[in-house]
Amino acid sequence: MKLVRNEEVAWTNGSGYRKKILLQDRDVNQDGAVVQLVEIAPHTQVKEHYHESCTEVFHVLSGKGVFRIGGKQFDMEAGQTLTCEPFEVHGTENPFDFPFTYIVFKTNVVENDLHWCN
Repeated sequence: MKLVRNEEVAWTNGSGYRKKILLQDRDVNQDGAVVQLVEIAPHTQVKEHYHESCTEVFHVLSGKGVFRIGGKQFDMEAGQTLTCEPFEVHGTENPFDFPFTYIVFKTNVVENDLHWCN
């Protein structure tokens, strides 16, 4: 058992987003698993990228945003969940005036698995 207090976890800035790593593989007894809280600021985007081994599950907590996965667009809002498989090119955009926040459940995470497209 592990209790994570959101306010005690520091934000890490990424390219177009910020994240908090809430749980890692040792916390959930599964190699290659990660749980992150991600926030995309208003009028910001995460550019298209892919992973060779990682599957991601996105669950929206608040706000609205756009996911583009495999050439398809998904307009997402709180309560919706979406998956992204290895090699699917994906990106996220927040065209709105308020933050877009979601949880990412990752499986099969390995080092150097993030590949930017442009």
